[in-house]
Amino acid sequence: MLYNTVEIAAIKLALQNMEHQEQKCKTVLLGSIRWLRETYERTRDEVFLKKAVWHIYAYLEMGFLYEYGKEEFTYVLSYLHTSADEMNPPWKNHYKKIRASKMQICKLLGSWNPKLHCMKIGDAVNDIIEKINSGKVGEYTYHCGKQIQEERGEGLWEHTFRLYVREDENVFYDVRNNLYYELETPAKS
Repeated sequence: MLYNTVEIAAIKLALQNMEHQEQKCKTVLLGSIRWLRETYERTRDEVFLKKAVWHIYAYLEMGFLYEYGKEEFTYVLSYLHTSADEMNPPWKNHYKKIRASKMQICKLLGSWNPKLHCMKIGDAVNDIIEKINSGKVGEYTYHCGKQIQEERGEGLWEHTFRLYVREDENVFYDVRNNLYYELETPAKS
């Protein structure tokens, strides 16, 4: 398998600063994957394909949807004589489209600790819907339960969820279960 934890983490780390410079991580990653594929086509050096796969993993682990890069990813994987299904990728079966309604978001959040939480469940649901409907681009964390780990101001709780609101997509990530959902606004669905 071509998964390399260190290389993928390095790619993600390098891209984290780009968000603050108003460059689009998604665009940069897709451009890098395309460049690596094209360089492989010219040189036939498989190192470029390995690096392209690491960029694909980084792209997906940053919460971007597979469908947006599917065409480019398919080219890279075909050169490796494999497919997304054969690679046992982390994104396989993780992205499910869900309508961004109060009931659906409540189901995604599951049981909510009444005392240990970032906000009441009703407030969290309303906050998620408001951020999606207003298109407030950013990354947001919601949590409840005991704090499991903390490092440099970042925390991980028993139930940690991340919401990625982007110009063209809304992704909800259940950290504990490693599940991704694409949240669709009523206008999109």
